[in-house]
Amino acid sequence: MNKDRLELLKSYIEIAVAPILVSNISSDFFDNSVIIKSTIDRGQLNGHYEGMNFCPPKWYDELIKKSKDGFVFLVIENINEIPIEDQIKFKEVLKYKKVNTFNFPENSLVIVNSSDLSKINEDIYSLLVQI
Repeated sequence: MNKDRLELLKSYIEIAVAPILVSNISSDFFDNSVIIKSTIDRGQLNGHYEGMNFCPPKWYDELIKKSKDGFVFLVIENINEIPIEDQIKFKEVLKYKKVNTFNFPENSLVIVNSSDLSKINEDIYSLLVQI
């Protein structure tokens, strides 16, 4: 990653206003992160019922736990590897910074990783800041 791009990424992370789209940057680049693969099943993405109680997904619990240690990233890995029409499952996460009734911590930011920007759903792309 060139210096200008790295500086731009750092500045957007500092203000944490919108989810960020990055290309050709490893998910491991982001310290204190929770990584979910774009191929995640909708049930694993959105949560599940245990008896009468609706429970958050496992990755959400990890996000909350890591947020206690400081700023945390939720990285959606390789979004371009799933069909464009399936990418819409991430809309709530990206637009509202929540999953079902579970809000993300204030000190969190969503990062979307892609190796091919031409294969991103237009509705999803419109919610992202590209670095």
